[in-house]
Amino acid sequence: MSKSEKIIELIFGKRGSGKSYLAQKLMAGHRRYLIYDTLGEYKDGIVIQNLQELKPFWHKVYRRNFRIVYQPLKPVQEFESICELVWECENMAFLVEEIDCFCSSLSLGDSFQSVIQRGRHRDISLIGVTQRPHGIARLITSQAKQMYIFNTTEPRDIEYFRQVLGENVVQKFADLKQYEFVKWQDGNEQLEIGRA
Repeated sequence: MSKSEKIIELIFGKRGSGKSYLAQKLMAGHRRYLIYDTLGEYKDGIVIQNLQELKPFWHKVYRRNFRIVYQPLKPVQEFESICELVWECENMAFLVEEIDCFCSSLSLGDSFQSVIQRGRHRDISLIGVTQRPHGIARLITSQAKQMYIFNTTEPRDIEYFRQVLGENVVQKFADLKQYEFVKWQDGNEQLEIGRA
C-alpha cells in the first residue's frame, strides 16, 4: 500500500491501552490534519476549542500545511460542522477520538457519511479511535482498510470482531500483552502483532 494512498484506519482498545499513542504515530506522517480531540489528549498542533476561533483560522491555512487539534466544547453538536470543513478542504487527514459517539448504528450525519464513503476520492484519510466497537455503524468497518485492536475482553466487542473479522482475529486477543495490538489489513490473510 503506497504511503500516499488515502484510507480509513480504526483503532480499538480499552482506556490506557495505547490507542492515542498509536494514533499520534499514525498522524506523524501527515502534513495536513485535523484531530477531533474530545478527550484533550493531543498537543501536536494548534489547539482550538470553539468554532468561532476555528473558522477564521481555517480559512487562513486550509490551502497550506496545517496541524489543528480541535477540542470541542460541544462534541456531538459541532461534529457535522467539522466534517463539512474536512469534506470541502480535501487532501488531508482527519482523526476522530471516541468515533463511536458520532457514527452509531442508528445515526450517521450526512457530511461524515460522505467522508467515510467517498473521502478517498478527495484525498481524505480517516483515523477513528474508540474503546467500544460494538456500537459503531457497520458502514465504517466495511470501508476500513486497516484495524488495530488492543486487548479486548468485553463479550459484545469480542462477538462483534468475530462477526466482522472472523475467529482467527479473535483468537489472537488472548495472547496480547499490555500495549500490544493485532493489526488486521484488508486483503491480507497474515495478522501482525504490534506494540504501541
